[in-house]
Amino acid sequence: MQTNIFTLPVSLEQVAALIKRMHPEDRQQLLAMVPELAIDAVKQKKLIDEANQTVEQLKEDLLAELGGEPLSSDEPFLDGFTLGQYLELSETERAKLWDEWSEVALEDIEEVEVHPNALPAR
Repeated sequence: MQTNIFTLPVSLEQVAALIKRMHPEDRQQLLAMVPELAIDAVKQKKLIDEANQTVEQLKEDLLAELGGEPLSSDEPFLDGFTLGQYLELSETERAKLWDEWSEVALEDIEEVEVHPNALPAR
């Protein structure tokens, strides 16, 4: 006996919506059937945790380099922004700026005067 199986186009969004509506027991059964989902989630969480630890270490190192004094919000930052103005931007606006800035060649960046107490780059 031959069985015909019809395939229907299903988007990832539809699959995600279905999984969200599943009972917890059914999700556990799905993870047992597709263990790669759990493995990928664990790997992603580990990468995020490591990135967060690196960011925290960088913050601590930078603050130590600044003698324990955080930068003032009126300090010049990039592209005419002060640090305070930059920090007031939304994540979307910041990402857009970094995309624009990443396309600029370092040689094209205008040099600016720095404060006498500025720390040299290492």
